[in-house]
Amino acid sequence: MTTPGIPKDFWNARFSEQGFAYGERASRLLLAFRDLLKPGQRALVPACGEGRDAVFLAECGLDVTAVDMSAAGLAKTAELAAARGVSVTCLEADLSEWSWPKAEYDVIASMFLHVPSPFRPTLHAFMLESLKPGGHVFLEGFLPEQLDYQKSHNSGGPPVLDMLFAPADISMDFKDAEALSFLTGIETLSEGPYHSGPAALLRAVFRKPE
Repeated sequence: MTTPGIPKDFWNARFSEQGFAYGERASRLLLAFRDLLKPGQRALVPACGEGRDAVFLAECGLDVTAVDMSAAGLAKTAELAAARGVSVTCLEADLSEWSWPKAEYDVIASMFLHVPSPFRPTLHAFMLESLKPGGHVFLEGFLPEQLDYQKSHNSGGPPVLDMLFAPADISMDFKDAEALSFLTGIETLSEGPYHSGPAALLRAVFRKPE
């Protein structure tokens, strides 16, 4: 959930606050498609934030690697994993500089990973390259309309239009993958103090061809 376009200091400060900034429950997208998650699969959670999705995947029996630029976020990830009795491999790295593995993961969970538009297609290409054939990318983020909900309800997301998910852009980024689900709409979030209230969301699941 940490965004490479926003300074590391911002995220370290946010994740050093009391409690979990975005809650402890996993993404509703992962919960809805839990049947695609199989014990023993390898999963990557880029920009894992405080680890709610990484820990959920570990609870499902997956071998999980969580990457984030924020040491404070990774500390929370390790704390949550320990509390739930699971193991998550935590790596501190900037995703724009990280050496992404090739064809290594069965699952990539990219939740609210918003970056400046020049890097976005590259980031999503890295994800597909890191997937094994037949693997899945779970993608969740805010639509451009979220700017209005930020003003009216302060319900989260970067306050920069360029970093939000235009559906046509996301479809283009994943044109070489099969879209198992691609949904947009308004939903009331209840995910900690920084994701709370009505929000404009995009949720998608893409499958890399065999």
